[in-house]
Amino acid sequence: MNEALFNKPTPFEVDLQAAFAARAKATGVQTAAFERFAKQGFPNRRIEGWKWSDFHGALRGLSPANDAEAHADIVTSDFAALNPLEFRIINGRIELPQGEAPEGLRYGVVEPVAAIPELERHAIATLNIAMTRKALGIEVGESVPPDRPILIRHINTNAASAFTQTLMRVSVNARARLIETYEGEGSGLYSHLFHMVVRDGAQFHRTVVHETGTDQIVNTVCAAKVDADAAFKQASLSTGSRLARHETLVHLWASAGSAEINSMALLCDDRHSDFTTQVVHKAPHCRTHQIHKGVARDHGRNVFQGKFEVEREAQKTDAKMTANALLLSDMAEANHKPELEIYADDVECAHGSTCGALDEDALFYLRQRGLDEAVARALLVEAFVGEVIDGMDDDRLGDVFRRKVADWLVYE
Repeated sequence: MNEALFNKPTPFEVDLQAAFAARAKATGVQTAAFERFAKQGFPNRRIEGWKWSDFHGALRGLSPANDAEAHADIVTSDFAALNPLEFRIINGRIELPQGEAPEGLRYGVVEPVAAIPELERHAIATLNIAMTRKALGIEVGESVPPDRPILIRHINTNAASAFTQTLMRVSVNARARLIETYEGEGSGLYSHLFHMVVRDGAQFHRTVVHETGTDQIVNTVCAAKVDADAAFKQASLSTGSRLARHETLVHLWASAGSAEINSMALLCDDRHSDFTTQVVHKAPHCRTHQIHKGVARDHGRNVFQGKFEVEREAQKTDAKMTANALLLSDMAEANHKPELEIYADDVECAHGSTCGALDEDALFYLRQRGLDEAVARALLVEAFVGEVIDGMDDDRLGDVFRRKVADWLVYE
């Protein structure tokens, strides 16, 4: 490997190159991916799309070592009452469930993906391809009971960096529910690349909860291909970290595919949350609806970037996007960038964005009815984010989200 891959490398990049060079079984594809990453470097604020999430600056001084030991003391998941099939990825190491797999469900440790064409220019995804050793593979058949969710717990407990992948296939007419949690007090970089296909007539529901320590740096990318009459539905909650960016890339490849992508950020102190999405409509009669709600206090920073692309063949597209921010202090920040790029001429597409403080009239109304200010403010915040929770079609998941909102509001 070229010893001078980086131009004026930071200490983190020097250590990163040393960690890659020390690997015994890097493939030619991984070596090429690492060299492509080295030419790009980590994204920084001068790059459009990353100007509010400066990974280059945040990663200075961190160690990318990827040989951390698994932590033994793992608490019970907040979703345990749903009786999920639980997978754990602890400091980058995959732990499979014990016992036999449910009928129609196949899973195991597999070779990582070598490339995703849509992400060739994504620097961190390219680095992930270079650094990931093994991936979690899951295939959901039509006979899998839809009421038992799959739970993947991403747990990072120390300062080491971890690179992980999940490869998933939801078969024709199958139903799948997936819960992903990001946990742990670690301070390293956690990169996860999730590549999946939702086949014809299938339905896939994904729930994401990000609650890591303040110092962790997280980048996740979910790249989904959605086929004919298939549905991709996602609800996410993030309390942020030093820098957290959750990306969703959905391609609606065939007629009558749909996507519903909803998210909320609850931010305090100087935590940072970035939800970035891109939905590409490539076929007619497809539908996408998206809602984002961001609440920030102290120096919290809420970032939302959403883009709908409608290609010429995607007539009769129905696509709507809304992003709303609620700022609870003068130093809190919200950055929104909704976009439409439309080449078809028979579509219904719209986007909107708002940012403001609590409604003083509504607060006064509640105070006049005997509520103290803290309770009144909490009720208004709960109502603000309630649209995301109310859109969840499983009351059990909605109840978990409501508890997490209530826990966050205790410190409001």
